[in-house]
Amino acid sequence: MTALSHEIAETFNDPFVNNTTPWWLSPNGNGQDNLETGDVIEGLPHDVFPITMNGYTYHPQNEALLQWFAEVTPSSAIHGAYSYPDTTVLPSAATRQRLNCQ
Repeated sequence: MTALSHEIAETFNDPFVNNTTPWWLSPNGNGQDNLETGDVIEGLPHDVFPITMNGYTYHPQNEALLQWFAEVTPSSAIHGAYSYPDTTVLPSAATRQRLNCQ
């Protein structure tokens, strides 16, 4: 379920894989310049958020919000969040990086 939720979120956020952002470096060491909302959080200790409904437990991946990519400080999202559904995964906005995160 994690991979599927990740792909669905990225399909809606960047359907044509052409949404360029400023270069960013995520807490997991990944550096990119596109709106890959799941790549920011992949591999972190809390990359999924277990949700139990009707006797089943689903594990959708946490996703970075637009405010993280846009370096909005403080975040204009509800409760000042930079990630969802677990708002504690990304405590602050991305920091601008040089070309290719160097």
